[in-house]
Amino acid sequence: MPLASRNTSTTIEATVTSKGQVTLPKELRNRLGIQKGARIRFSIPTHGAVKVEPVLYDLEDLWRMADHGVKPGATLTFEEMDAAKAWRKW
Repeated sequence: MPLASRNTSTTIEATVTSKGQVTLPKELRNRLGIQKGARIRFSIPTHGAVKVEPVLYDLEDLWRMADHGVKPGATLTFEEMDAAKAWRKW
């Protein structure tokens, strides 16, 4: 993967497969703290650059933390996230 650095920004390129899949380069995964099984979010504004970030919590997880008094910044395991989703089914 070509890597170019200009001023304070870094450019990382990846290839899209015929199935529309992209492997995130290791440097990007490391920088975003993305590990196997992690979810990522693409924020796509009407104008401007697309933003890519790890999904730290979804709405059910935040409800669980609020209901059970978990302080923001606490790290939840995948099992805790799954339990939160099962607990808050509508």
